[in-house]
Amino acid sequence: MEEIKEFIINFTKQEAETIYLRRQPDLAAYNKALQIMNDYCVEPLHDSFSMIPLTKLYGQEYYDEWSKKEYPRTRDIYKISCYENEKYGEVYIAYLSLRTPNRILTYGDCLFVTKIDGNLMIVKSYLFTSDVGKKKKFEFPTGLEDISFKTLKKPVKIERYLEPIHDEDGMEHYLKDI
Repeated sequence: MEEIKEFIINFTKQEAETIYLRRQPDLAAYNKALQIMNDYCVEPLHDSFSMIPLTKLYGQEYYDEWSKKEYPRTRDIYKISCYENEKYGEVYIAYLSLRTPNRILTYGDCLFVTKIDGNLMIVKSYLFTSDVGKKKKFEFPTGLEDISFKTLKKPVKIERYLEPIHDEDGMEHYLKDI
């Protein structure tokens, strides 16, 4: 699990760096950072974290406004669960906050991680959301089509790191052995 946690930490650091570089008037640096971020993911997830390659700079007002902001925080990691899968072997699900979280501890996304050709890769992403008045759940899957919550059985190992104490639905999920 430590290898997976470290992989997720490194991904979130790269994500924060990419967000930061998008705020700078340097297309080459931003696009290079985005490519490094994409290298953590299978191809269907490239450019799917609300960032796409840029071909031209934004207006100067954009950079003036964003230059005053703090460096983006990395996502919080709440829990990682390990599953056995017939096709992929060990599959890990990391439950995270949204990008650049504020000090409120709430679920945001989950990322499925497994080895592809011997390398750890993010293979699926879900958003933790709800319609107004409904219970939050993981929706809007992106990534490989042949892996999902439905294709995974019971977890073989769970590590909890941080409680999403400001998110009632997230806390309920966090406490489940899933």
